Amino acid sequence: MTDQRQILPTNVKPVHYDLTLQPDLDTFFFQGQANIDLLILEDSNIIVLNARDIKIRSASITCTSLKTETSQPVTSIVCDEKKDLCTFSFVDTLPAQSKAVLHVQFDGILNDQMCGFYRSSYKDADGNTKYIATTQFEATDARRAFPCWDEPSLKATFDITLIVPSHLTALSNTNVISEYAISDQLKQVKYTTTPLMSTYLVAFVVGPFEYIEAFTTGEHNGQPVRTRVYTLPGLAEQGRHALSVCTTALEYFAETFGVPYPLPKLDMVAINSFEAGAMENWGLITYRTVSLLFDEKQSSIVSKKRTAYVVCHELAHQWFGNLVTMKWWNELWLNESFATWVGWLAVDNIFPDWDVWTSFVNEDMPRALNLDALRSSHPIEVAVNDPAEIHQIFDAISYYKGASVIRMLSTWLGVDTFLAGVRRYVRRHKFSNASTNDLWVALSEEAGVDVSQFMDLWTKRIGYPALNVSVLPENKIKVIQSRYLSTGDLQVAEDVTNWWVPLGILSPTGVEMNTLTEKCQEFSVPDGGLFKLNAGQTAVYRVNYPLQLIRALAEEVKKGPHGMLTNTADRVGLIADAGNLSVSGEQETTAFLELALAFVNEENYFVWSQLSTHLSNILGVWYQEPEHVRNGLKALRRHLFAPVARRLGWEFADTDEYLTNILRVLALTNAGRSNDMEIVQEAKHRFARFVAGDIDALHPNVRGPVYGIVLSNASSIEEELACWEHILEIYRNESLPTDQRLIALNALGGAKSEALISRYMLMSLDEKEVRSQDTIYVFGSLAANPDARQLFWQFFSENYDLLRNKFSKAPSLFAAAIRSVVTGFSSLEQLDQVEAFFADKDTKSYIRPLQQTLESARVNAKWLLRSKHNVAQWVQANAQQFA
Repeated sequence: MTDQRQILPTNVKPVHYDLTLQPDLDTFFFQGQANIDLLILEDSNIIVLNARDIKIRSASITCTSLKTETSQPVTSIVCDEKKDLCTFSFVDTLPAQSKAVLHVQFDGILNDQMCGFYRSSYKDADGNTKYIATTQFEATDARRAFPCWDEPSLKATFDITLIVPSHLTALSNTNVISEYAISDQLKQVKYTTTPLMSTYLVAFVVGPFEYIEAFTTGEHNGQPVRTRVYTLPGLAEQGRHALSVCTTALEYFAETFGVPYPLPKLDMVAINSFEAGAMENWGLITYRTVSLLFDEKQSSIVSKKRTAYVVCHELAHQWFGNLVTMKWWNELWLNESFATWVGWLAVDNIFPDWDVWTSFVNEDMPRALNLDALRSSHPIEVAVNDPAEIHQIFDAISYYKGASVIRMLSTWLGVDTFLAGVRRYVRRHKFSNASTNDLWVALSEEAGVDVSQFMDLWTKRIGYPALNVSVLPENKIKVIQSRYLSTGDLQVAEDVTNWWVPLGILSPTGVEMNTLTEKCQEFSVPDGGLFKLNAGQTAVYRVNYPLQLIRALAEEVKKGPHGMLTNTADRVGLIADAGNLSVSGEQETTAFLELALAFVNEENYFVWSQLSTHLSNILGVWYQEPEHVRNGLKALRRHLFAPVARRLGWEFADTDEYLTNILRVLALTNAGRSNDMEIVQEAKHRFARFVAGDIDALHPNVRGPVYGIVLSNASSIEEELACWEHILEIYRNESLPTDQRLIALNALGGAKSEALISRYMLMSLDEKEVRSQDTIYVFGSLAANPDARQLFWQFFSENYDLLRNKFSKAPSLFAAAIRSVVTGFSSLEQLDQVEAFFADKDTKSYIRPLQQTLESARVNAKWLLRSKHNVAQWVQANAQQFA
């Protein structure tokens, strides 16, 4: 694998960068100077490094050998634009074991593509468009800002100097050591030397920022750490929630990892134009505005949770990723999976009433398992050779499957033992690079077992098992494991892995821990034969029970707190397994619908959320089926959710628990979108009051659902247009918190009118209407709207070249567009057309998401063909029950 990687020659090694950059926010160019200290490891006449979109003005080298210092100019500079390489040649050989300083002067562009050193726009108090300069270097875009050895294992220290307009704030990874005027308009800001770090973690931001600050207690860091939230003018107080989470989590992580945070400050900055959710630059974390800012009065509770988690995730990276870094991108999961798991660990510590581990089972695990049920998935630890491939593995496998596997392992070892092994790993490899095996070694030493023996099966092999259970006489069960594919057509040659599977057999008498290590094994269960595997849903697999056992477990559900399934995660897992096994055909879809009815008296949000996901999935796939079938499925959803919506009502009280509030939102959403007329009429009434100026008519938590309900239930084209225009006005109101504006943007895609759908799609092409980063909301909304899917495909195919060019340097956004435009189709004929369209396209930069989305859509198409007749019969037979 190593020989195939596109890596730099090893004749020299960077030790230290002294960088000076001067951005011009009027011309969008920047000037730079780099003095790079090198160790010469082999006799050399050339030096090769990474550079992209920068113009080298001059270069020379100073070499020190045997106490003799010589300087020479570069005789030639050859740039390979396809491979992002720049080769400097010299007349005199640089002798091995000598030291050298490469001096380079260069120019670059502050691009508008949200990568490298780029510009982000905003409106000032007078409505004028202004710009800040910021950076995004992960995975391989530091080379767009300065010539460098842009590989994670080539760590160095950095001295950074920024020359900026005098009235602006300039930030970098470390704290300022000097700042002075060099003219009436310009100042020079210099920062302390960084620790050893990878190039992708270097950062600098320049803009008219204000900030709020706080200090950690210093209990576990040895001294208080200064933390700040930087925002554009007028928004700083919206950073108060993130700041509070940050100061608490920094101390928590110092204790958890056993190593103090190594910098004296940590800044978090809200950036308007930002491709990802956030970036863990050491000491200077950058965020999408919506991922950092929270308005206590106007933001939704969902935004509060998202902000807390994103902050904790990025802070976890300060140790796991920044202090200890993967050796190469094939081990990206070491960064992202661990930050996901330990990020939730920190949120759970700060907000225990949020029940985040059940939330993880409900939301994050399904993302991983759904993707990994495809042939086009990939192992957690995946070969990455070309830089163009790296962004394609920032997906649910690297984040959520990896985190799920870590959760499974930590549960099996015990969280205390697991974290003790992590502390051993961090101390051993701090300021260096490490591999997956290094983590297994540290955990094995702590636990006294060879962790790699079974964990390699989970990180190096694709997929996960389904456990097919059959009941035997004498309180025995037989469990057969095989790879789970949502296509339901597993071939013998694909079923080659014997996963190590912790069973956790739950029964009325408690939980018995067992381990499945063979393809087929028998286990004892308590008298009575009632059991559920995967107690607490801590392990990564699906369970296919016989129908009679599913019905017995459904009866336990009906017993509520008096039954066996008192752990919410177990009820969520039961729904998730049944729902997904119906997709693959290993269980009947009608069996899932019957199971859903058992939850009519359920009270927990996460269980209702999992039911909502699967019922919405069925409705989404069945969108072209006869109206009476679709109405029958909506009636089932209405039958389940409307009573909950009526019980909880529309009003939010300060005394309501968090889970009560989000259940209220979920129930109102499902009841309203299932045409419960009482809910629909109340939504319309409150919407009318809200747009007339009564802001209290709609609590921030329910504004998004209400927008969707009034649009989908408009009684005329005129009513729909009026609602749509009101929602558009809300989106355009820049005085609102970002999360509320994006909620409105997302809702606009729920229109039924072809004219409004077309207008919405055209908005996505206009940067003045919709920032490039926010097109994901547009695309996702169109994909979720059955009335828009064909129009969306037509729009995408007709504007393919335009969209491809628009997102040429933001490949994750183009991949999101592809996922959205394909994912809603459930007709094999439609998918044949899609495949034909892409047949002659250069798909290298998005081939993985394209393959995954096409396969996933074909899974849905085959599911529909297999199950639609039975579902139609079931709906007809049960229609009276839901009327």
